[in-house]
Amino acid sequence: MKFLVCLALFASLAVVSVTALAGQSACRDPSEVHQKFPHHWDPSKYWYCEKLNENAVERDCPKDTAYMHLLKECIPWPNYIWKKPENPPTVA
Repeated sequence: MKFLVCLALFASLAVVSVTALAGQSACRDPSEVHQKFPHHWDPSKYWYCEKLNENAVERDCPKDTAYMHLLKECIPWPNYIWKKPENPPTVA
């Protein structure tokens, strides 16, 4: 039983750290609200801060596009150039 509890705890910690590593904003700074941030693992997605103090939500770019964080918009894949993504001011 202790093993299962430890396993569940480890799994939940792994999910939390994966989210943080993916660049999800915690939206704790007013400057983050209504802003987009790059998803660190999947360029066809981005994070969007809807409300202050609520974690950003994951959104998909339209089909055949990728989120270009330098332009802060989804662009056609042939125009996409990978750049190292930066973390938002507050990370979830």
